[in-house]
Amino acid sequence: MTNVPADAELERLRGLVGPSEMSYEALQADVIEAERVARAAVTEMGELRGRIVELEGHLARARQDQDFLQRRIEMSAWEGVMYRAQRRWRISVVPRMKRLSD
Repeated sequence: MTNVPADAELERLRGLVGPSEMSYEALQADVIEAERVARAAVTEMGELRGRIVELEGHLARARQDQDFLQRRIEMSAWEGVMYRAQRRWRISVVPRMKRLSD
């Protein structure tokens, strides 16, 4: 055996074998933390996707309301009366007649 200082031999062996136990434990801790952060990011992404879907629904409803109000503005008084009568017929009378015929 040669007279090699213990520190140099230890470094040579570490180079052959790999990281020390302490650095391996630190790597494991980093992996666990990275997995936790990734899960939190996926959860937040799902929440944001849900929020986007909710906002798209609100936007669609707002556009419908805007279209309806624009049509109401363009209607004459007589057209407004006819629109309300037709709407009442569709919403109230037709379903009741269907129930009676079934």
